Amino acid sequence: MGVEDRIRQVDQVASQAIVTLASLTADELELAKKLCDHFDLQLGTLVRRADAIRILGEKQPTVERLQEAAQHLICR
Repeated sequence: MGVEDRIRQVDQVASQAIVTLASLTADELELAKKLCDHFDLQLGTLVRRADAIRILGEKQPTVERLQEAAQHLICR
């Protein structure tokens, strides 16, 4: 699956995703903040997109979901 297809797939469930920092470890939150600072992203948007990836049933670690979410937001 290409990046554009994956973005569309995540977009379809994004409205079901929640934004909560409570579920992130200190290291995950630090990474999220660094990604947001580096790429000029909004923290809530990044966390929501990472949760949408989780909703799709992905078993990847949170760090990888945050990285994928950042990639999606940058590509937009």
